[in-house]
Amino acid sequence: MTGLSIKSVFQPTVLLALALMAVIVMMILPVPAWMLDVGLAASFALAILIFTITLFIDRPLDFSAFPTILLASLMLRLALNVSSTKLIIGEGHTGADAAGEVIEGFANFIIGGNVLLGLVVFLVLLIVNFLVITKGAARMAEVGARFALDAMPGKQLAIDSDMSAGAISHHEAKERREREQQETTFFGSLDGASKFVKGDAVAGLLITLLNFLVGLVIGIAMHDMPIGQAFETYTILTIGDGLVTQIPAVIISIAAALLLARGGNKGATDLAISEQIGRHPRALATVAVLMGLFALVPGLPFVPFLLGGVGLAALAFASHRSRVLSAASPAEDTAPAIAPVRSMGDILELDDIHVEFAPDLVNMVLDPGVGLEARITNMRQYIATTYGIILSDIRLTDDPGMPPGSYLIRIQGVERARAFLRDNHVLALDPEHYPSLAPGETVKEPVYGAPARWIPASEQDRAALCGVTLVAPPEVLATHLLEVIRRNLSRLLTMKAMRRLLDEMVNLSDKGRSEANRKLL
Repeated sequence: MTGLSIKSVFQPTVLLALALMAVIVMMILPVPAWMLDVGLAASFALAILIFTITLFIDRPLDFSAFPTILLASLMLRLALNVSSTKLIIGEGHTGADAAGEVIEGFANFIIGGNVLLGLVVFLVLLIVNFLVITKGAARMAEVGARFALDAMPGKQLAIDSDMSAGAISHHEAKERREREQQETTFFGSLDGASKFVKGDAVAGLLITLLNFLVGLVIGIAMHDMPIGQAFETYTILTIGDGLVTQIPAVIISIAAALLLARGGNKGATDLAISEQIGRHPRALATVAVLMGLFALVPGLPFVPFLLGGVGLAALAFASHRSRVLSAASPAEDTAPAIAPVRSMGDILELDDIHVEFAPDLVNMVLDPGVGLEARITNMRQYIATTYGIILSDIRLTDDPGMPPGSYLIRIQGVERARAFLRDNHVLALDPEHYPSLAPGETVKEPVYGAPARWIPASEQDRAALCGVTLVAPPEVLATHLLEVIRRNLSRLLTMKAMRRLLDEMVNLSDKGRSEANRKLL
């Protein structure tokens, strides 16, 4: 057979297809007990692997295959449930080892000879998984999917602002847009996959109940087992089977909840928790004092509370010392630098694009570092490389007759857009999704018309910690201007602009091509 080799068989795609086919076969054909043991061990390993990965990833999107793996693990557990049901009902009369050593071992280890204890443990795991973890994870997935979809316009605006300011390139902007799309798709898939997890918990209860009742009837009626022996044997088998399948289900449900609870936090889970708790040494010290007081209460154990108080006091001291040392070190300026001005040729001095603004915005617009004037060159370079049009000079003038904070954009003398800015404020996008956001003037951002709110710049750090998308006033103006230019490119492509573009083509070519182009043009 041409083209077939051992290396091609062991490709990840082929192995995944073979594994899924093996799971389907387990649902149809009888499976020996040793093979069921292998499948149950694989289910445990997969659940622990998923849980460990969710702890170590930097952000939820780094594990974008989680919904697919979640469904694959669910499919594996259902296949194992079907196979164990066949062995319990068909071979249960032979003894407690009829369904394999894994089920028997778990039953004996956890039950410890007490059937009622095993039943209670199984029900507790089922209730915790179904009513607490799965239900909460499903709600978080639903809210996360809705918020991710609602926040897309604001995030697109932030990307456009960074690109127009020259902070990121066109390629980086494209990557960020793709990442935002992947995040929306990821939360949507996870929302759907959480419904399967909820159904898996219900199926586990029904399968366990069915195994016990049907197995008990078959053992007594068809195999003449004494009632006591049949009750003990099938209880061990069904409780062991339920525990072996429910424990991986609980682990995966916790992993899903941890992944969804990460939100916008970056870094591994342990680092995020330790960093954020370490910011509040006074809270740690308060709890340490309370633990010490509990140790002195008569009737309560002294050593556990004392050790807890001492440990928390040590953490509070270390956290406070770390904060003092970090505050003493100079902070680095992480603001993106404006790209240097690059010549684009002898651009004609035309007022094709004119931005007028109120006098109180002069310092903001003409700031040599982050103002609009510093961003115009990058904006013109982006338009030239993306759309092939060389823009004329963008005229910036102040108008004393305009209301404070307002500006307007004219294209060839015609007003095309008008909005306003607030100095010493930042624009928070999608404010209704963040109830703790500082109060301010509620508006619609000028580019996409999404809801926004001007909040004081002093509240910027606190809002950023909540995950709010914030846009500075110069970025709002630059993004608005870029969008207006995009919408009016047909008006800006005049005969003079075409002549300037053709002249640039000739000037940038070599001498031989230059002569040929001049004769042609």
